[in-house]
Amino acid sequence: MFVRRSKHDALRSLYEREARRRAEAEQVAAQREIAIHRLQSLVAHHRDEHPDTPIQYQPATGDARLRQRLDLAERARRALDTDRSELIAANVQLTREAQQLRDELAARPVEGSPA
Repeated sequence: MFVRRSKHDALRSLYEREARRRAEAEQVAAQREIAIHRLQSLVAHHRDEHPDTPIQYQPATGDARLRQRLDLAERARRALDTDRSELIAANVQLTREAQQLRDELAARPVEGSPA
């Protein structure tokens, strides 16, 4: 298919103009992206240096305080129960090992005695 030279030149200049506009738009988008990341890091830095106001703590009163203390006591009891179970298991194991060693020593002949 044949195309006139003038039409070809017009299309070529239109293509080049659009290619330049696209490159400029991509460059602007990249600069915006860099600026956004820079501002986000700046905001994060400022939050690290000056955190938002702390949450206001209001001590519990009445029943709420009693529930809090009971919850803490229950947690402590569970932790102690876990520790106790581990200690009992270790004690059982050590008792078995000690009994095994006693049995091995009892089975050995004593030196200097007739066997």
